Amino acid sequence: MRARATWGNTGTTRGLCTIGGALWIALQTLTLSTTAQASSPTLTTLYNFAGGPSDGSQPITGVVIGPGGVLYGTTESGGSENDGTIFSLTPPASPGGAWTEGIYSILFGTGGVSGVVAGNSALYGTTFDGPKSNGTVSSVTLTSPPGGGRVIYSFRTRAAGRNPRSVTIGSSGVLYGATYEGGTSNCGVVFSLTPPAAAGGAWTESVIYNVTKSDGCMELIAPLVIGSGGVIYAADQTGDNFDGKVFSLTPPATPGGAWTHTVIHGFRDPDGAVPGGLVIGSGGVIYGNTLFGGAYGYGTVFSLTPPSASGGAWTETTLYSFTGGTDGSSPSFGVVIGPGGVLYGTTGYPLSGSVFSLTPPTSPGGSWTEVSLHNFTNGADGGSPSGLTIDSAGVLYGTTKTGGSLGNGTVFSLQP
Repeated sequence: MRARATWGNTGTTRGLCTIGGALWIALQTLTLSTTAQASSPTLTTLYNFAGGPSDGSQPITGVVIGPGGVLYGTTESGGSENDGTIFSLTPPASPGGAWTEGIYSILFGTGGVSGVVAGNSALYGTTFDGPKSNGTVSSVTLTSPPGGGRVIYSFRTRAAGRNPRSVTIGSSGVLYGATYEGGTSNCGVVFSLTPPAAAGGAWTESVIYNVTKSDGCMELIAPLVIGSGGVIYAADQTGDNFDGKVFSLTPPATPGGAWTHTVIHGFRDPDGAVPGGLVIGSGGVIYGNTLFGGAYGYGTVFSLTPPSASGGAWTETTLYSFTGGTDGSSPSFGVVIGPGGVLYGTTGYPLSGSVFSLTPPTSPGGSWTEVSLHNFTNGADGGSPSGLTIDSAGVLYGTTKTGGSLGNGTVFSLQP
């Protein structure tokens, strides 16, 4: 339980101490007790995966929130072909009831679905490989009960890219993603997929950047993020003379022109190594994590502040270095931003991972405060958590790859 003293701004008056010492102490004790209770994090297991042909097993990519608060995600294995599933979890009609799982039917590649993103009426996901192709992007229409889906694009040539990662939805429903291999240097590409003008038509792929060997044959594991003006930001986990980089791709001024690739920051330990997922906050500040490096070698959470003038240098700041102790280590799925600018994320250790918060300092230049909200045991609560999603009320949702009552992973919620 975490207690936080609050002085003069909790409904009492600033001159309360003049009423009398005993009453002042009583009211302050009540304030501290109420604040501690409100801030006690509560983890709830929403679903335990059973595995086998009728259910999924080992969810590894977290969940996304769709219309009506329905959660969507993927599993690495299980399902009819044991190549994974796309699942939905519908909230109960009344508080405390059971969440209802649904399984979407779709043709998977042998690598399963690597993750999904939710649009207004459809889910989109990628497979690392596929039938007679080097990976696919698929679409699943959001229906109740869950229905089927279709492959909207297959990567069949080296030039188009091979083995795609997760996609991100941009303006006008255009999808953006990256591939692990293919392109002019066989180091991968960043691509766009433009929806057809008429329903049922063909989607159009465009390669907007060919990764080169001088880039270090980047490994774009995490989804791309899209900022102001349609600028794409991404983190790669390798690079010449670096321990990973964050870069941007700026759209061309005229249609059909070349996108502009810019390295925003190259990591050199001890400022971190092997960056993961990114998120864009207020003022265009980018937040993310590194799997390794930092002051103690166990990973970091960092920020990248944009320059005050166009063309200037971004400012990288290490917000927190994990010690490898009770605070955990090896954060790998990025962070999400909650009320008040608090950051939330997960670690891989100690034990079976944890959920943490990072609270901004009260004054500029101060230290961020890290708190471990839940340490997983790989028992009934699960183990090896994925990345987090946060709803409008500040509730966190995620998955664990292992553990749970059936041993095949869980979906959980956590109220910070």
